[in-house]
Order: sequence, then C-alpha cells, then structure tokens
Amino acid sequence: MSFAAFRRLMFQVHMWVGLVLGLLLALLGLSGSILVYDDAIAKLLAPMPRASAEGQALPLDKIVEAARGAAGAGAMQIALAREPGDPVSVRVTRPRESAGRGEGRSERRPADGGRAGQGGAQGGPPAPQAATQVFVDLVSGTVLGARKAQLPPILAFSHQLHGNFLMGREGRQFVGWLGVAMLALGVTGLVLWWPKRGQWKYAFFVRRTAKGLRFHRELHAATGIWIFVVFMIVSFSGVVIAFPNTFGLAGGGQAGGGKSGGGVTFNLREGPEIAPLVGATAIGADRALAMAHSAMPDAEPTSLSLPVRPDRTIMVNMLAHGAVGATVYIDPWRAQVVAKRDPSQNFLAWQRPLHQGSGLGTIWKALVFLSGLVPALFVITGVIMWVKKRQRRLPMTATLAEEAVG
Repeated sequence: MSFAAFRRLMFQVHMWVGLVLGLLLALLGLSGSILVYDDAIAKLLAPMPRASAEGQALPLDKIVEAARGAAGAGAMQIALAREPGDPVSVRVTRPRESAGRGEGRSERRPADGGRAGQGGAQGGPPAPQAATQVFVDLVSGTVLGARKAQLPPILAFSHQLHGNFLMGREGRQFVGWLGVAMLALGVTGLVLWWPKRGQWKYAFFVRRTAKGLRFHRELHAATGIWIFVVFMIVSFSGVVIAFPNTFGLAGGGQAGGGKSGGGVTFNLREGPEIAPLVGATAIGADRALAMAHSAMPDAEPTSLSLPVRPDRTIMVNMLAHGAVGATVYIDPWRAQVVAKRDPSQNFLAWQRPLHQGSGLGTIWKALVFLSGLVPALFVITGVIMWVKKRQRRLPMTATLAEEAVG
C-alpha cells in the first residue's frame, strides 16, 4: 500500500469516527474538564464553614465524638483538614431502617470520593443509606455545621456522565471504548497532520490570511498538534481506568501474604474481613493514624474510614509521592496492620492521577483541563470542514491548493 493510499484510509477512519462519535466525545471531554477542578467547584457552590479557633489541634477521637453527637452512629469517613481554615469533614453513613426485620448492611464510600467506580458490593444492591457530612473545628471541637452528604448537581451529573455515560455500571465499558476512539483519532490525526517537505513552518499555527475552509483546517490541525501528547496520555489513562481488569489495575489486596504470597485476597474498598476479639476494646482514630504513619512513613494521610461492622478494618487512606492513592488496613481489636497497599511503584497506578490531573502540579492540571475542551473544538471545526467541502463539491481528501478558495 502506498503512503497516499494509507493516508486516504487514515482520513476515512478519522472523518467517520469524528462524525459518528464526535458529540459523545465532546461531552466526555467537557465533563472531564469540569472534574479536573471538582474540588474548587464544590467549594464554590457548596462552601464549607471556616474553622477559626486557634491553638493546638484536638485528638481525632474528640472530633469523632463531636461528629457522632451531631449525626448519630454509623460508618465514618474522616477527611483530614489540608489547608489552614479548613474544618475536619466527617461523613457519617448509616443504613435506613429496612421494611423487614433488622437493619440493612452499611456500605463504605470509596476512598477516592466515588471516582473509582459505581455501585455496592457484589451479591445484590446495597441497603439504602442516609449520609450526613459534619464539619468540626479541629482546635475547639465545635460542630460548625452539618448537611446531607452530596455533590452539587453539576458535579454529580459530570461524574455520572464521565464515568458511565449515565448508564450505570454497564456504561463504564462504553466510556472505555470512547477512549479507544479518541486514541484512534489522535493517531490518525497525526498522520493527516504530518506536513510535506517545505511546509513544516506552517504546520504549528493558523496563518493570519487563512479564512473559510482553510482557517478551520489550520485551527483543527494546529490545536491538535500542540495538545497531542497530553491528549494521548489522558485518553490512554482513561482507557486503563475503564478496563482495569484488562490492564491488571483492579482486583483485591492480600492480607498476611507478604512478598512470598499466601495471603487472603480481599476487596480493596471494604478491606479484609477480621474476627472481633472477645473482651478487647477497639482502638480509635488517633492510634490508627499513628500506626499508618509508622507503616508508610513517606505517604501523606488524607482520610480515615471507621467501620460500623465489627468484622472490618479501619482504613487509613494515604497519598504516596503526593499523587497515588495508598491504603493501610488496621485491625482495631488487635491494634495491628493486617495489610497495606502502595501501588506507587506500578506504572499503571499512575494512570488515575495522570487522567485527573491530581497531585502532579498546576501546569499538568491545566493541560489536562485543556485536553478535555479540545474534542468540542475538533468536532466543530471538523463538521464545518465536512459541510464546506460538500457545498463546494470538493473531495474530502482535497489538498490545500484545492481548498485555497475557501
């Protein structure tokens, strides 16, 4: 096959993937751009109360008592204050009373705030839950406010759209295949952009004299090449996240196995199942945090999950190298670390922070944000080029010379 024939094939793939899936890809990109700055948007739309007391921080166990007094008993996720003036945010989740006898089972929210996936444990839908977010001043222990734990509507919609295209768990693979389509557009777009000899100086910008068809083509091509590397990294990482089993990113951890193996596999979001120790008193949040520090001294703790079930571990969620999520699982009855997960040495574990723009600096975060906007630009300019060529009865693979009258 000659290069000209290969290029025509690449053009057909590029054009039809863009025309057929362009709107879906644009929506996927725009929702992703919103989620890059979801924390800032959440603080803007649903601001937390400010903690104003000055002095030494209280033990976390006192914070837990204050939150329990405001919201009742239940599983707790304690998000540690990360900036001056931030309160400690405690999410208290308790099952609503079921219609039958007894209470429903409590399910824990994923440590990453829900981005990791949707739905409860396997074996049936989780029991209905009532979750309350309580804000506590870390110094005074004063409850500064409480509200229903939920994201602002625009963020909740964006999470669902970007994560599963509003299709539930089945939509995750659909999103993954859209990511594959983006990779295909990137590769074919690079082939189509590749300039001929003597044209390289015109390939990276839009000429002032460009108008009509040529303007849209140059804008399409120049934008694509400047964002190409970031676009491909974000698209590839999205595919990895959507198909974790394929890339070996999913699965459980191992408790007690060590390097030699032989441990018990468990669900990473729920932790290993343990046996309560008769006559023992469970350790509190402060002791668990200190144990996690000792187990992973180079990681930064971000939150603790205190279970409501006695057969589950305390989970201390950490950031390894400032970006990759890690977890220490602690048996509260025996006061011992039963498992820990630090995937920071695994290349695939870095795909989530690369995709989300988190923990890798403000410049990368801004570039990831821009990479989510460009699919919409590609769709607009691509459709305009397609319409203009049809109006002028030009072949879709027309050269620049044939387009010059645009």
